Amino acid sequence: MKRNHHFPRRALSLLLVLILCMGLIPSAFAAQENGYHDPAEHWLTANNRTNELDANAVVTRETFNCGECGKPTSFEAFRTPEYTRDGATAMSRNVKYSDGTMVDDVGKGTVLDGTPGVDAYYTGYHWTKAVCENCGTINSNMSTSDYGYGKNVYWLYDCAVEFTEHLPETVTYEYTDSTYHTKTTTGGTYCCFCYGTNHSTASALERHTLETDILPQPANGRFAKVEHCTLCEYSRYEYITAKAVIADYYGVADGQPHTITVTDLSESGVRTSIRYGNSAASCTLTSAPNYTDAGQYTVYYEITYTYNGESMTENGVANVWLRDETTSEDGSCSCGCGDSNCGCQDKNCGGSCCNGGGACGDNHHFVLLDSVSPSCQTLGYDRYLCTECGKIEKRDYTAALGHAWQGVVIREATCEADGKLLNLCARCGQMEVTATPKGEHVYQTYPVAATCTRSGYTVRECEVCGDRHIEDITPALAHSYEAHTTPATCEAGGHTSHICHGCGSGFITDYTSALGHSWDNGTAVTGSSCTGEGMTEYRCVRCGAHRLEGDAASGHVPGEAATCTDPQLCTKCGAVIEKALGHDYKAEVTAATCTAMGYSVFTCSRCGDSYKGEYTEATGHTPSDWIIDTEPTTRAEGTRHKECLDCGEKLETEPIEKLYEQATTDTHGEAIVGGYLVTVTDTDTKNPVSGALVSLHQDDSLSIRLPNSRILDYADQTTITVQLVKDKSPVVDMLISVTDKNDNFSSGKTDQAGQLTIPDTSGVTDGDGKVTVGWEDADGDRRTLTVKVEDYETGRPIEDADVSIGKTGNISVKLPDGVDMDENNRIIVTVTDNKKNPQEGLNVTVKADMGQTASGQTDGEGKVAVPSVAKMERHPAYIVGYSDGTFGPERNMTRSEAATIFARLLAAKNGDTITTGTTKFEDIPAGAWYSGYVRYLSNYDVVYGRGEGIFAPNDAITRAEFTAFAVRFFEAYGDGDAELMEQYASFSDVSSGYWAAEYIKDAAARGWIKGYGDGTFRADRYITRAEVVAIVNRLLGRHADEAYISANTRRLNTFSDMTDGHWAYYDVMEAANTHTANVGEEKNWNAK
Repeated sequence: MKRNHHFPRRALSLLLVLILCMGLIPSAFAAQENGYHDPAEHWLTANNRTNELDANAVVTRETFNCGECGKPTSFEAFRTPEYTRDGATAMSRNVKYSDGTMVDDVGKGTVLDGTPGVDAYYTGYHWTKAVCENCGTINSNMSTSDYGYGKNVYWLYDCAVEFTEHLPETVTYEYTDSTYHTKTTTGGTYCCFCYGTNHSTASALERHTLETDILPQPANGRFAKVEHCTLCEYSRYEYITAKAVIADYYGVADGQPHTITVTDLSESGVRTSIRYGNSAASCTLTSAPNYTDAGQYTVYYEITYTYNGESMTENGVANVWLRDETTSEDGSCSCGCGDSNCGCQDKNCGGSCCNGGGACGDNHHFVLLDSVSPSCQTLGYDRYLCTECGKIEKRDYTAALGHAWQGVVIREATCEADGKLLNLCARCGQMEVTATPKGEHVYQTYPVAATCTRSGYTVRECEVCGDRHIEDITPALAHSYEAHTTPATCEAGGHTSHICHGCGSGFITDYTSALGHSWDNGTAVTGSSCTGEGMTEYRCVRCGAHRLEGDAASGHVPGEAATCTDPQLCTKCGAVIEKALGHDYKAEVTAATCTAMGYSVFTCSRCGDSYKGEYTEATGHTPSDWIIDTEPTTRAEGTRHKECLDCGEKLETEPIEKLYEQATTDTHGEAIVGGYLVTVTDTDTKNPVSGALVSLHQDDSLSIRLPNSRILDYADQTTITVQLVKDKSPVVDMLISVTDKNDNFSSGKTDQAGQLTIPDTSGVTDGDGKVTVGWEDADGDRRTLTVKVEDYETGRPIEDADVSIGKTGNISVKLPDGVDMDENNRIIVTVTDNKKNPQEGLNVTVKADMGQTASGQTDGEGKVAVPSVAKMERHPAYIVGYSDGTFGPERNMTRSEAATIFARLLAAKNGDTITTGTTKFEDIPAGAWYSGYVRYLSNYDVVYGRGEGIFAPNDAITRAEFTAFAVRFFEAYGDGDAELMEQYASFSDVSSGYWAAEYIKDAAARGWIKGYGDGTFRADRYITRAEVVAIVNRLLGRHADEAYISANTRRLNTFSDMTDGHWAYYDVMEAANTHTANVGEEKNWNAK
């Protein structure tokens, strides 16, 4: 049984809440329409998300500015607490609206909603929407540009701490053991808008608060002395017997008074009072009534037992049976027949039963009638019946058995009082109380002599019972005093003492005063110093006593003030007055450049001392595309260069051959250069292309730059026709290169008709390693791609590579002779469309001149590097489930479980074996399953306790504690995914003084952990097993092979509570199964 005690809760005034609300949200007033209740305890489900939020909302009426009405109007406001399956608000995933729309009003995410009390937890946020009661528009109190304006959706709002109320505290007490009970205090807080509730529970052991009660238990013949706790159900019983035995009396009416037998068996301290009467309502007699005549008498009684002020009553009935079994004086039957064996029971028979009363005479015909067994006090016999005359005759007597007494000592006999013995017959139940005689005193005597202060006497004391008395008293003696004089001393006065020789008593007379010390001039023991007193000793010339007096310390004389490296010293004694301050270094960071390493200069703000440290590697140049410095002319070469995109340094310069002829196409698409007529037209429409710049080079090749209004496009091809001016005859096999504003490039030679159509399905890369080609898919749609081929290690473009696209869109690249391709000489291919947009998911095959072939697929940046380089790693399993086959993804991870994960990973890497054993923590048994893991990590300084010698292995681990474990583990492990986030932003709720602040900062910088959408980290919240596995996988750079897992589920370790629909399913499978991984590949489980 639990007992509840309620304490009044602290509540904010509703008026104060409303005033605060008006300062923080756009509301003129808010009227709550329903009282507090925890929505999680009465949650209603519905067929869609909005309806479910409506069904569970706290509804108020408030005033907002309506965007439709253009004025303040009354709104019906709906607020529902946010519950998610991981306890983190959807805002932490940048999801703002109930339909999954994100804060950018475009993207979609997941709200991870669930059912509170089943699989979802309150996040500290609530969903809200408002409906104008004037025009009916939903969320018209938002900006008209917001996604939720006019839509039937909810949006998230923080349950601010200013608007929380406290639940009433409830205290319960539950029995623990005979010394303690458990006090449990429950309470919590809730948001006064949405009623989202955070419950809290605290438990502590307290000693019992004991009281003693006396409980009558008449049915058991006892009192119960109960010692019980006033707060919980604990009680302890002690029993005191309260019983008087009233026995029936069976006897013969012999003229003597007879009554019932009473035996009081109650224990000491119980007072027994018995009243008797002739009816149940008239028990007033203090003695039981006596009876002398034969007959059956009923005696009613009422027994009252009293113990420590508590009473109980027992009512009952006892009987007295007196029978008449008298016989004649000569011993004959009482019926008068004169036959002692006659069995007649009729006293009025007159002897007729035996004297002629029948016709048989002495010739009876007896048969056995019955047998009477002997009892304790009567004979046994057989009775025979004459079948002719009816005479009954007793025969075959057997002796009475006698009582089988069992004695119970009620009171032992003493020297002065008889004892009492209760005899109870085991056969007939008759009881009798007998007295055991008292003994005789055995006295010993010894004298006590008289003194000055008391009389003398003789003591007589019984050896048996301790009875004691005195006799032969003699008077006290007179005192015999002797005087002793004590002279006065330096510290004590004098006096005369009078002491009695007989008793030692005395009195004092003739008091004199103390003389006082006579001190000398003193002798110096030590002189005073800066911090210590000096000491002088004085002696009394009369008694030799001595005393010490201190001389005050002189105090330090401060020297020069303390600096960063030198303390402040006392100029007198050299003691340190103030420790050296230590340097206060401030860092000035010099970022790494393309050619120089980065570093930080640490300068002390006090003394100016400085040093360089925290060096970072030079970033290296990032080359640009070719930049034209001087355009070539027909008279002179041009120049171009490449420069670093970061620092602007010129990296490479080369000349551009001079233009031997150059012209721009006119409205007919024609241009004449060096005796050639060049015509540029649209392939499909035959329309001329004007504004194209045509250049004739020294090697008799042409280059054409299309106007800005036109680009190279396989769906809109361009045809170039070249003829001799003199006779309009076609020019065959002339090399033509074409570019456009997007740096797309196509080239080829004219055919027999003097024509070239570009782009084609194949081409050759230019000096920048680029070529633009096209292809037509199965639907007849034409696509244009620009392919760039480079050396992976150096980034230099590869010229003269043949590029073609097959009918299925697969890209084939044939490297020029002399270009190697292997694991040490990789090729990177970049594919974009003709507008420079990266193309993902395209298959690329690269072939080298020695027959090497490598294939791959472009990534999100349109890039693929070949050949792929396999790096195999052994990934050991580091988590296991529970004995019931579950994993418990939403269960909080304990400190011992977290230590086990990190120990398994570190031991697997180091090739170590872990065994159980003792640790430095006193709350970890040597045989505990996790003791070896904790000891192993302690040796690497990865784990720590919660106090001196305390590890708390079964406590849930907080986010801050786990982060500290992870950072320390990474330092010991020495490997993992250490890529930094783009920029570390500190959490608003983690101050620089927080014990785990540096660990949290380090882990956030590595991308292992993330905060919440409100900018907080919530360091003291617990972390679930699923969250731990996801973080550890990120820390180690481990990724699950989803395709392999889906195809081989039966071969793998699985858990009954984890399906592929759970957000952490593949993370858990990665952690629970040992495998060999091809690092860097998405499908990487190629060995088990």
